Amino acid sequence: MTKVLPVFGALVLAPVFFLSSVHAQQVPAWQRVDAVKALVSGKVEQGQIIKIDLPMVSEDGSSVPLTLVADKPLADGVFIQHIDIFAPANPTAEVASFELGPELSPLNLSLRVRLSESQTVVVVARTSDGRVFVSERPIRITTSGCIAATGGADASGEMKERVRVPKSFVAGQPAEIVTLITHPMVTGLVADAQGNMPEQRIINRFDVGIDGEPVLKARFYRSMAANPYVRFTLAPEKGTDLLLTWTEDSSRKTEHKASLSLASR
Repeated sequence: MTKVLPVFGALVLAPVFFLSSVHAQQVPAWQRVDAVKALVSGKVEQGQIIKIDLPMVSEDGSSVPLTLVADKPLADGVFIQHIDIFAPANPTAEVASFELGPELSPLNLSLRVRLSESQTVVVVARTSDGRVFVSERPIRITTSGCIAATGGADASGEMKERVRVPKSFVAGQPAEIVTLITHPMVTGLVADAQGNMPEQRIINRFDVGIDGEPVLKARFYRSMAANPYVRFTLAPEKGTDLLLTWTEDSSRKTEHKASLSLASR
């Protein structure tokens, strides 16, 4: 009897384990992330309104290109107002959060992120009429990006912005703006050359305004790649003065001003 029982137990437990594994694969990744569950409060619409563009495989997890596109029309006057990006397997699941004005509709937003390992990236979109949508995209990472050394960056070269703005806009028609700020985005997870663990030091805010009115407010976390890059399309109906502001968690700031030239449709 003692020789039969272990075999019998294995026969009973194996199907249970198999069913548990299958069930885990069927559960959406966002339902296993406490921060996402708290954000959506169980109110998730069917379907995905945002397409996540990620490489299937990235050799270097320290700077992975990520693009979010929502080109399907919503109801009249409705736009995507909030976007929250999560990398659940990172030391910090939150990557970035955006509050958007109607000037960024239709959505076309790109950035570069750090990913610690292979995982499923989750994006939560909340519309101006209160609906919630979740999109997911798996990616395979060869080399972790969250524990890679940031290197001995020259502080004098930090907080330098690079911005490309179209020479002219057609009112209400989207045009591309490209931004980058030089910054090492110190995660506080990697020891320096002396073996000391530095404190986290990151660009944690990025704001865009037209004539003093906000059109984009972003919150960055340490899962944003070094030298934060953001590309977005903007479709202003009016306005002449564009202001972009990057803020470090130490309160250091860099501003960039540009004039908008709008032509009638």
